[in-house]
Amino acid sequence: MSNGIYLFYVIATIPAVIGAILFMIHKDVVWQEWIGGTLLAFAVSGILHGVAIYSMTDDIECLSGKITHVTHSPSWVEEYQQRHSQTTYTKIGKTTIANTRVWYTTEHATHPEHWDAYLTFGEFQETKDISQQTFEAIKKNFGDKIDDGGKQSNSHGGHFDGGDNNIYQANNNTGYIYPVTTIKHFENKIKAAPTLFSFVKVPSNCPVYNWPENPNWMASDRLIGVKNVSPREFDLMNSRLGPNKLVNVIMIGFNSTDTMLGEYQEAKWCGGRKNDLVITYGFVSNEVVWAKVFGWTEREMCKRNLETIMLTNPINDSILPLIEKEIKATYLIKDWTKFSYITVEPPKWAYIVLISTMLITQIGLWIWFMFNNFTKENERIYSKFY
Repeated sequence: MSNGIYLFYVIATIPAVIGAILFMIHKDVVWQEWIGGTLLAFAVSGILHGVAIYSMTDDIECLSGKITHVTHSPSWVEEYQQRHSQTTYTKIGKTTIANTRVWYTTEHATHPEHWDAYLTFGEFQETKDISQQTFEAIKKNFGDKIDDGGKQSNSHGGHFDGGDNNIYQANNNTGYIYPVTTIKHFENKIKAAPTLFSFVKVPSNCPVYNWPENPNWMASDRLIGVKNVSPREFDLMNSRLGPNKLVNVIMIGFNSTDTMLGEYQEAKWCGGRKNDLVITYGFVSNEVVWAKVFGWTEREMCKRNLETIMLTNPINDSILPLIEKEIKATYLIKDWTKFSYITVEPPKWAYIVLISTMLITQIGLWIWFMFNNFTKENERIYSKFY
């Protein structure tokens, strides 16, 4: 644990010590209040410590997959029993008796029509809401055949009372591939401590790119700058490589002979996200004049071989099978547990927020402790309020 993290909890001991002194010298402070104030102090430190570290290390990665099938759930009506209750109180002498009446009414809920796409990314699956138009397009490319997917599941424990209670499923009968992407979070200590690695300083006016977050899950933005290959073919390659090699291939074309642009792009992204394999190249006068591949992999040879492929082949769709073959043969994603040794120091703003929050919560709490109705004798002292 770093000295900065220790300091978070050293700060929490200050209210605990002050509370102990007040408990010993002041009759209006009971031990439960001291313990409560101490627990709150450490809780505040723990929560802000967690928030600070999470904000520094939380990162995202892009995974690739494909659509396996789509479904259409028509509108249907559910009938269910709604429970109601009402409690009345009757006072007989010094005794109050509660009487609770329970009854049920028959209600109806309409489940709206919707369409879903089912995606696979190898180890896990996702479901996406889609429009009817998208459903029809996918169904057509999958063979325009609908299978009865079975009866609707009543999520409210009720009974079918109208509409269509079936789910209609279109399976892929043609082998047509819809490449898709999804974003997942992971802990990235490199992002929090980039100075531990040999990244160059990126000039303020350097024409490098932001990381593609692919807001359209059916069409990625992983072809950046000069685009010499088909976006669909590039996504198809990723959909085949992603589930098996756990890789996210990005290609960036610079219209420049400056070989440092590859270095600057790597520095901008701190080496890339967890599973990135980034192919950067300079494309001038219809020719690749330089190439640099970066990413976190256990096999540097894969990156050097990809650079050779980029420098010795035409940059069009015909190069994608060569890239895919090389990645299949030699790429191995980095074991990120090897970065567990990195110590993440909380930022300065976290200490400012911690001290401010600690002062506000502890002062407010101890004012209440001093002026509430509890004392060491466990008596209610009303005289202090008058």
